[in-house]
Amino acid sequence: MQNMKLAEALQRTLTLRWSPVAVRLLRPGEQVPDGVVEPANRIRHCQSITAARRGNCMVIPPRKHACPDGAGIMGLITMSAKLRSGDLYLLFKKLPHIECARKMIASREEFAPGTYTATLVAPLEKAAFAPDVVIFTLLPEQAMWLCCAATYGSGERQVFHTSGYNSTCADLTVQVMKTQQMNISFGCYGARASSDVADAEVYLSIPYRQLPALIASLEKLAAKSIPEARRRLYMPPVIDSVARPGQESEERVEIIIDTARCNGCGLCAAFCPESVLETGETDGAEKARVIAGEKCCACYTCVGQCPRQAIQLKPARRDF
Repeated sequence: MQNMKLAEALQRTLTLRWSPVAVRLLRPGEQVPDGVVEPANRIRHCQSITAARRGNCMVIPPRKHACPDGAGIMGLITMSAKLRSGDLYLLFKKLPHIECARKMIASREEFAPGTYTATLVAPLEKAAFAPDVVIFTLLPEQAMWLCCAATYGSGERQVFHTSGYNSTCADLTVQVMKTQQMNISFGCYGARASSDVADAEVYLSIPYRQLPALIASLEKLAAKSIPEARRRLYMPPVIDSVARPGQESEERVEIIIDTARCNGCGLCAAFCPESVLETGETDGAEKARVIAGEKCCACYTCVGQCPRQAIQLKPARRDF
């Protein structure tokens, strides 16, 4: 029930296309939970993320992992000498020389062979287990809001450690489990070639235990910031008039306040970054008024924040 509520909140605040995917690496001796099935055919870890976000709940032991590189990275098997050497990256023309391949391999996070016995994947709302990480397939705008939610709760900016190699196994699963920090991935050769992740989609992985706090921050952002940004609140009108070559011009902005609409709430003055506006008595009522029009930078914040649509900006030019 907890996972279902978390998934519902994420869907509501972010308007997700795909279910977030719960991922757990089974420890030796750990029982397989009820409600999961073993796939009939071998499947890659990146493909299992695709299948899970579409509703499938699976347990995938080593014998059913189709990518020995990913299975080795996640500590399910001992990686072959051929994969460990980096030679295949040269054969696929994905890296220029063996030194580069070895450096990339040495820099990725891995688990020791035998650390885990299988991977568990399920859509978060159906997961009857505590995931290690939750992997999202997102549009960049949705990933941005998850980053904003992380900063909302901590004040810290995100630092990502990612690559176009070994995305869902190394960057989204192992690294996030080890560091307990969210991480982003743009996919890799295998993930892009063997799953249906769209060209415009990215992955983001979050440690499961951090999810409730992130969702609490998302709820706060969804009260104002998310819907405002999605409405393109500060989009100015198109200005077709441009200065002619050789003719100097100075842009100025005329701020027009419809006093019949204005209710004197003061939001325009509060949000104005240049203190261009204030509220004061006009004809016996509290109204917004311009006190420093020459400082207006045309950011359109006052226009977007006015609940009565009482403010317009009129760009104009003074030619010399």
